[in-house]
Parts: sequence; structure tokens; C-alpha cells
Amino acid sequence: MLYHSFIDAGHRIFGLHPIVDGKCGCRNKDCKAIGKHPFASSWQHTPLWSNDQILKMEEAGQFKTGYGVLVDGLLVIDVDARNGGVKSFKKLLKDIPSIKDAGLIVNTGSGGGSQHLYYKVSSELALQGKHDDYEGIDFKSSGFVVGIGSQHKSGGSYEIASGSIDTITDAPAELIELLKKKHKKRVLLNDQHIDVSGSEVVEMLSCIDSDVEYDVWVKLGMAIHETMNGEGFRIWDEWSATGSKYDASEMESKWFSFGKSPSPVGLGTLLYYAELAGYSRPVSFDSSEPSITDKQDLNGLPCDISNIDLLRPPEFVGEIADFINSQCRYPRENLAVGAALSAVGNLIGLRYQDNYSNVTSNLFTFCVAASSTGKEAVLQAFGDIGRAAGINAASHGTIKSEQEITRNLIHHQAAIYALDEVGILLQKIENASRSGSASYLEGVIGLLMSAYSKANSYLLLSGDVRRDAETVLVKELTSCLAKAETSASGRYEKRAEQIQQTLDNLSSGLEKPFLSLLGFTTPETFSGLVTKASITNGFIGRSLLITEKETNPRAKKRFKAEPISDMLTHKIKMLYSAGTFSLDEDLSRVEFYGNKVSIPSTDDAMILLDDIENWIHSYAEHHKELSGSEAAIRRGFELVLKISFILGAPSGLRTAYHCQWAFAMVYRDINDKTMLAFANDNAKSKSSAESGRVLTAKILAQIDNKTGATISTLANRLRKPVKDIEAALKHLGSQVIIKEAKHKGNGQVIVKYYTK
Repeated sequence: MLYHSFIDAGHRIFGLHPIVDGKCGCRNKDCKAIGKHPFASSWQHTPLWSNDQILKMEEAGQFKTGYGVLVDGLLVIDVDARNGGVKSFKKLLKDIPSIKDAGLIVNTGSGGGSQHLYYKVSSELALQGKHDDYEGIDFKSSGFVVGIGSQHKSGGSYEIASGSIDTITDAPAELIELLKKKHKKRVLLNDQHIDVSGSEVVEMLSCIDSDVEYDVWVKLGMAIHETMNGEGFRIWDEWSATGSKYDASEMESKWFSFGKSPSPVGLGTLLYYAELAGYSRPVSFDSSEPSITDKQDLNGLPCDISNIDLLRPPEFVGEIADFINSQCRYPRENLAVGAALSAVGNLIGLRYQDNYSNVTSNLFTFCVAASSTGKEAVLQAFGDIGRAAGINAASHGTIKSEQEITRNLIHHQAAIYALDEVGILLQKIENASRSGSASYLEGVIGLLMSAYSKANSYLLLSGDVRRDAETVLVKELTSCLAKAETSASGRYEKRAEQIQQTLDNLSSGLEKPFLSLLGFTTPETFSGLVTKASITNGFIGRSLLITEKETNPRAKKRFKAEPISDMLTHKIKMLYSAGTFSLDEDLSRVEFYGNKVSIPSTDDAMILLDDIENWIHSYAEHHKELSGSEAAIRRGFELVLKISFILGAPSGLRTAYHCQWAFAMVYRDINDKTMLAFANDNAKSKSSAESGRVLTAKILAQIDNKTGATISTLANRLRKPVKDIEAALKHLGSQVIIKEAKHKGNGQVIVKYYTK
């Protein structure tokens, strides 16, 4: 036997159970792997033995009749004459003539033309072990082969036909290319035909501990048999052999018993156990099919937004955004813009009206940023603006119940919610809904959405909530009447009249309630809550989504927050009072039922708004089949109206640029929410093509045209293999959706990816 020559050439060998009287030395009378049965269960981890170790193994009889050679850095063509291998080999010779020049060819001893052809390959290559065009041939680049000089159970031996161990040559390039191709089987899973290659099955199995329970081991074998049309024995055997419970004698008999069940297990079972162990299917991309990442519509955008800087809102909103960001140790420019829009919307909400439509300036704004990156400073600055205007009495940091919301709207016409962690509230609602105990929380959300849309009309109250409101009002009325008797100011009489009027009209609801919400949360908490259902039916679809995609911002040097200036405070007060400063004597009450200041629109602004409305309708149609998010897209026009109204009110005129900037903001909002919803709704898809669309959607949710990310960063954030990230980025690049840029840092060139 030539195992010393294999060792000298750097190949690892291990002992096989001997052949004794034509039977396997493992003493299992039913053993089907006679002469091919590894002596040790850990054979795949065998080291490169020293001469002394080999001597001891020889003395123990491990090489008595044969030995195995680990196929590591080798590719062995195993021709099995019993299963049509000779005929297939002739075809292979015709297809790739250079294989005849193998540096080592071994006759296996079974006769009939069975042989091994040895070549060198890189151990990094992932090659398939079988090919449908060449039945009866195994292409072994993993596992083991029986070594030269070993006995065959037929009585023959493994003998060199030509060449030597020292003359093994590199595998022909044509052969490598043939085996690199993922020759796939089509499998039906969840009513979808999925292409599955042998290499994918191997990858799934590599994630699963081979020492699984016996029934699971059997199920996996059945799944492989069904998935590979009965051709995956080698894959199952080599994986099983890595476990401590491996018994080569039962492998073939067990394998041949598979496929006889009327309800066989298949790919779904294999995927289930692989995914439990952390496996995810390789993604694929098809440029010929519509993609969720395709942001283009059939008719083009209604206006040019290529030069719009969403971090620089026009005029007074931009000034407020600059102040908010100046209060942050870490640059939080996106959050500052979201908070500025919400803050200015609150300032104008009670005293200004839009002459183009019946839209109001209250917003639901969700600001998403990584933990410990400065969102607390944004929240504090937002409160400073409310205090400067004198409306902070109507601000609240929590939402407890329907009754509490109603009481807040009774005490003030406005209710301004600034929530430090809105994602927790949304998660509670989602969890309660799934458990069937959502009545209380759903009532809260229902009231929020109703109040949001009733800022120019009446908010109807449910029976219990109305009765609670009556109790609160009557109690306050009694108190005001008592105080009026001892006060000469007249303020309590006036308030008593207002309360009585509210009570008289309570059956019609609360008049013109102004409710806004600014919520802060983290990507981990929030992103998974964005689904087609939530953006279609919930208040996520009515919200403006602002995401700070830089998760590791650099702190400003020598940062020192300065208090709000007297000049900015003056501007805030002037805007809130509509320039009159004739505020009611009772400044503790935030309300105004008088005539509002009308904000006109220029002619070109109204034309552009008409164009935007038409485009949004077309874009919603475009997404009917693509994502099913058409309802959320249609709501985008209301957001354009609100934002452009907020931008124009401080100067007293809505312009086309205000509309253009608002559209750019809403366009980003629509696509961010649509991609997140698609990714979440299809996260568990078994289709590799669908998984590819999901991955591209998730990548685009992580980057924008200013905040990029490296491949490794994306792989870590999304918990996907680097190869999948690379494939997704290549696909996005082919669609001209992203771009790459090189940066120098720490003496290295770093490649980051951005949206165009």
C-alpha cells in the first residue's frame, strides 16, 4: 500500500475496518460498506500523521486491508461501472478531452472499467459532487476515497493504471467550470417551483449538527432523497459520517427505503432544520422581473428633485431645524428636520388654514435612530420650541388611554405628543393584536387616527369616553363658577361659558381638535413593525418616516449647546400668535376658535400640486401588483399638502419650491416604507428570487445618498453572508440605483455604497 507516499505528498490518511472473510471488520453482519468503513468516527478531522504514529496504527491493524485518503485539495473522478459510469465517462471524455491526461489513474479493483482519476484543485472551491449529464460518476472534492493498494471486497485491489502520486496535475479548467455550475433540481415548495443544487443541500446540512436525534436524522435523509430525486446518497452519507453516531453499515439500506412513502418529506423539512441552525437561502436576482427597488414610474416624476437637499428645509423651518441640530452633541440632521416640521406644524395649527385644500398642519412623525446617538437632545429642543411659544402645557410625553387623550383635548384644543419610545407602544399594540387582547390598545390607536383627521371638524366620542368627558367637564364647570364669585378678572366666567358650550355640543363631539405626534424609536424596534397591513390600515401609513441611517455618528468637537436665542423666541411667538400678539389672557390654555389666517398658493404651486396628485395616483397603480402598498402611497399626497403648507405658512405664501421640497420628502418616505413593508412581509419566503428582492429592499433601507455603508457593515446589520450582500449590491448597481465611492481612512481605501 502507498499510504506513505500520500503522507509525503501532504495528504491525510486514516485507517479502514479490515475485510475479514469477505465481511467488514466492524462486526456488523449487515454492513454495506465493506472495505470502505472508517475505523474512527472522527476520520474527517484526521491530522497529518508522523512516522511514529503511522507505525503504531500499523501495529493496531488499522491499515491491514485498506486505508482512506481525505479528499482535501484534490478532485477525484470516481467512475462506477455498476451504475452506467463507463458510458458516462466516454461522454465526459468527448466533452472534456483533457481529462485523459490525469496525473494519476487508479483501477478500483471491482473491474468493468471502474476507476479513480486524481487531480489537484483549490480547497476553497465549492464543486458539485454529481452532474445529471454523467450518471454513475461521482466528482469527489470532499469526503474520502479508498487509497491505492487497499483491498476491494470483490477480491481485487486498488492499483495504479498510470502515473503516480507525485505526478498528480491540476484539474482541467473546463472540468472546474462544469462542476462550478449549479446544476439544479426543481422542487415544489409552498406552491412555488424552486431550483435547488446539490451544493445548496450540502450548505444546508453544514449548518445542522450531525449528532441530531435519530428521527430527525431519518427525516433529513428522506428530505435529501426527495429533493435530489434519489441521487443525494453521497451528500447524506458524508454529512452523517461527521457525527459520533455514524454507522456506515445501515446507510445504504436506510437510503433505499426512502421514497416509498405516499407522503414523503421534502425540501421544506430540510430548510426548517437548517434555518433553525441559522441557515438562509442564497439569494438570486432577475433583472427581467419588476423589482421593489424600482422607484421609477411610467410617466416620470412630476418635478425635478435631483438637487433637493432634504437636510436643508426652506426658510423658517430650516432655521428651526438648524437650532434643533445645534443642541445635539452628535449630528442628527435628519431627526432635526423631522422635529422642525412637526414643531412648526404645531405653531401654525390653531391659527392658520390652507386655501388650496382642507388640510391641517398636524403631523404624525416617526424619527428612527440608533440607541445612544442623540435623539434625547432633539426631543429636548422640540420642547424648548413649545415653551418659547407658550404651548408646552398641551404637550405630553406618554399615551395612557382613550380617556386620557380626550381629557387632554378638553383641557386644550391641542394635544401634542412627544414620545421618547413610540416603538414600544406600537409593539404592545402588535403583540396584543396577535394574542386577541387588543381592545384597549386598539381603542387608543383608533382615537389617535380619528383625532388626526378631524382637526377641521368634530371628533365623535364613544359612549364610555363621552360619559367620562362629561364628568370631567362638569367638575371643572363647578370649580369655575365657584371661583368666579370671588374673582373680578372675568376669566372664570369666560371659561365657564366655554365649558358649558362644550358640554352642550358634546353629542356632536369635540370641535376642531388638533392632535400631533412626534415619536422616537430605534431601527431594531420600529423597522419590523412596518408591514403592508400597518401602512395601509394603521397610523404608520399616515405618518412621516424620518430615518437617521448613520448609526455611529462622530461627536462634534468642543460641543456646547446654547440656549434658544431671544430673536428666535420672538419669531416663534410671532408665528404662533399669527403676528398679533393678542393672545388670550389665560395663557395656560392652548386654544383658538376665531378666524384663521389663510395661506394662499401661487399659480405655479397649484399647478404643481395637481401634477403631484396625478403622479401619486399613477405610482399607486404601479405598486398594486408590485408591493400591494397603493393605499399608503395615495396618502402621500396629503403629506405633500401638509408639509408644503407648513413650509409656506411662516412667509404667508406657498410657492412651487415648497411643493417641490415637500414632494421630495414624501417620495423618500413612500419608498422607505414600501421597501420596509415588502422586506418584512416576505422575510420568510422560501423563494430565492423573492429573498433577493427582500435583501435589496433591506439594503436600501440602510443607506441613502449621504449615508453609505460598507459590505461588511451591511452583512453585520442584516445578518447575511457577504456573498449575498455583494450579489445584491451588484444587482442594484446594474439597475443604476446605487453607486460606490472610495474613502481613505487609517491608511486604507474603504469602499462605501450610496443611493443615487
